[in-house]
Amino acid sequence: MKRLAGLSALAVLTVGVSLPAQEAAAPTTHPYYPIKVGSEWTYKVQGGPIKMKIAGTEKVGQATGYKIEVTAGNKVSATEVVGVTPKGVERYSVNGVAAEPSILFLPTDAENAKEPWNIDSKTAGQGGQPLKGTFKASKEKVTVPAGNYDTIHVKGSGMTVGSTTSDIDYWFAKDVGIVKLRFTLGSQEAVLELEKYEPGK
Repeated sequence: MKRLAGLSALAVLTVGVSLPAQEAAAPTTHPYYPIKVGSEWTYKVQGGPIKMKIAGTEKVGQATGYKIEVTAGNKVSATEVVGVTPKGVERYSVNGVAAEPSILFLPTDAENAKEPWNIDSKTAGQGGQPLKGTFKASKEKVTVPAGNYDTIHVKGSGMTVGSTTSDIDYWFAKDVGIVKLRFTLGSQEAVLELEKYEPGK
């Protein structure tokens, strides 16, 4: 379980973090990634369930970020801060680690995003690690324990964090969020499938 939690945290870092201060008002949610305090997702994964819960908000520059706690075995194993910008959904930080520039992992008009987008960033601070790769979105039907969904499949290919390589796939369902996640880090692989989604009140 500890190994899986560590993989999950590194996978989150691979997909991106950080956002500069926003000059214009940004949207506060996304049809394929509903963001509301109290929302919780429970995922089936080898080694035991993993939960992700939006625990609260915090400021990121002039923007509002939403803090997500990742729990494995009833213990918080990782945290991340996400938010919605005019470009789409981005991660601002993972376990307090940011990246510059910001990294987009779900575009605003995801249903019509036909062109891939490249990642060329690095973790903030002295000796920052490079973050590189390419994302592409497509439509796909998936079945997970929680049900059958029409999704936006976001595939990250050739992702690197420093010298570590990774491939990552997200399946986002409308009004639900991430219903499936698959990632590899080096020779290790994990698949998370949604068992239950409870929207915030």
